[in-house]
Amino acid sequence: PLSINVATFQSELRKLKFSQLIEATNGFSAASMIGCGGFGEVFKASLKDGSCVAIKKLIRLSYQGDREFMAEMETLGKIKHRNLVPLLGYCKVGEERLLVYEFMEFGSLEDMLHGRTKSQEGRILTWEERKKIARGAAKGLCFLHHNCIPHIIHRDMKSSNVLLDHEMEARVSDFGMARLISALDTHLSVSTLAGTPGYVPPEYYQSFRCTAKGDVYSFGVVLLELLTGKRPTDEEDF
Repeated sequence: PLSINVATFQSELRKLKFSQLIEATNGFSAASMIGCGGFGEVFKASLKDGSCVAIKKLIRLSYQGDREFMAEMETLGKIKHRNLVPLLGYCKVGEERLLVYEFMEFGSLEDMLHGRTKSQEGRILTWEERKKIARGAAKGLCFLHHNCIPHIIHRDMKSSNVLLDHEMEARVSDFGMARLISALDTHLSVSTLAGTPGYVPPEYYQSFRCTAKGDVYSFGVVLLELLTGKRPTDEEDF
């Protein structure tokens, strides 16, 4: 299998103890939870060194959870860029798989556009902020496609995977579906589909071939969502 051999480490990933993460999240309490999905749950926490982090607790006893853990470690765990969400550490013990990221103050672009959280209700992005977010997300995606050897195809580019830090800088996140591809190859054939309806290029459902161009298509959908404030699968459009 391919492995990234050109990395831009700023610091080594921290290997954290499960007990540390239990303490930091107050036993993975509901009050600490800031998100959930098919992958598992995300908790906001403060580590003993004072750093504010987001902890992704992947589903236990799940092949998919283990595969997503390895995909994140093989991609985001080995690269650094201003427009990629920083992976700070991990925990792997028994059946538990957890990933620790820098906490993003403004949540996801999806939350910001559609007011999914109380803190973002009534918050309208200015045109300057929208342009900044678009440029940042594009730079992050460009880095994956052109500056990593082998290249990285994200495969799940969407507004919920564009996070916003305290400076409203876009950070591409969630590399659980990512695949590495040789710079000499034009596509990667896969046996199972990935991505989110509305963002996935239509030909992908027939060819089962993922390419960097597919990521660009998905990013184009994100741009339309950013410009119009409408979801790609709003019910009234069907």
